[in-house]
Formats: sequence, C-alpha cells, structure tokens
Amino acid sequence: MNTMRKIATALRGSVRESAEVVIDANAIRIFEQEILDAEQGISRSKQQLAYVMAERVQLERANEQLREQVSAREQQTANALGIDDNNLATELAEDIFEKEKIAHEQSSAIHNLTTREKNLTRTIQASAQQIKTFRRELGIAKATASAQKASGLAGGLSSSVDTSIIDLNKSLQRIKQQQQRADDTREAAVAIEGVIGDGALDRKVEKAGLGTRKADIQSILDRVSKI
Repeated sequence: MNTMRKIATALRGSVRESAEVVIDANAIRIFEQEILDAEQGISRSKQQLAYVMAERVQLERANEQLREQVSAREQQTANALGIDDNNLATELAEDIFEKEKIAHEQSSAIHNLTTREKNLTRTIQASAQQIKTFRRELGIAKATASAQKASGLAGGLSSSVDTSIIDLNKSLQRIKQQQQRADDTREAAVAIEGVIGDGALDRKVEKAGLGTRKADIQSILDRVSKI
C-alpha cells in the first residue's frame, strides 16, 4: 500500500513538473492572454459603469420632475387653503408627502449610485494603468526573447562561419600545395632535360668553352693576327 502511494505521489509530481515545463515554455503567450482577459474585464466594467451612470441620470431627472410637481402642488395647496377648501388642501398635502417620500428614496439611491460610480471609475482607471504597464512589460519580454533567439542564432551562425573559414583555409593550403607541386615538377623536368635530354652533352661542351662556334671564332682571330 505504501509503495502504491509513493508511485501515485511520483506520478503527481511528474504531472506537475510537466505542467510547469509547458507553462515556462509558453510564459509570454500566457502572459499576453492574461492581459487580453484583463482588458476584456475592463470593457465589461466600463459597460457596468455606463449602466450605473445612466441609472443615476434617470433618477436625477425623475427627482427634478418630482421637485417641480411638489412645487406645483404646494402652490395648489396654498390656493386651496385660500378658498378654505380644506379637503382639497389635505389631498394635495398627502400627494406632496408621497412625492417627497419617493424623492427622498430616489435621492438615497442617487447617492449610492454616485458612490458606486466613483469607485468603479477609480478601479477602472487603476486597472487600465496597470494593464498599460503590463503591456509595456510584455513588449520588453517579447523583445528580450527575440534578442535571445537572435543571439542563439548568431552564435550558431558564428560557429558555422568559423567552420567555413577553417575549411576555406584548408582548401587554400591544398591549392597552394598543388600549385607548388606543379611548379616543382616542371622545374624538375627542366633539370632532368638539362642533364640527360637531347643536346645535354653539347650544352655541357658549350658551357665549358669548347663549343664549335666559339672554337671557330677563335681560329679566325688567330689566322687574322698572322697576316
């Protein structure tokens, strides 16, 4: 039983680690989606704020109408008292009482809506400011991730360039060796021709000053000197 519990614990740990790996790998994407969710929340809050403001405006407008009606009823009550119509005056006074009661209740509702409106406005403004900050941080995070990716790519390219340069140097050295070998072979062929090729012996005689042409010239000079 203890073994099975340990295995279950290990599996839970493996799942947790896998989840953390997935979260880490998608951290920027998750952060961006959370910002979008928060922005949608602000949009809903703005709609609620608009509803609260509309309700307050309607109640204020209704209260203004009630105040006008109360003012008119007060004048009517005074007129009824002026003609000693106490019953009418009493009915008008009762209507004034009801309207003032409604106006009082609506004033209380207006006060509550105004307070709620102010609180919502502050909350939305603060949240919007925070989201702007998060948006900037998201931009920085994306730029950093791109820079890190580019840096890694540049490192790979640098290694590739280094390898290419090494290969180029090897190829150049090989070409130089081939060309030097060709020059050496050509010079060796010339040297061999000078030693064992056709006319090699005549060249040796010529070099020693024993060539036919030189001997003939010297013979002419000797002959002429005796004339």
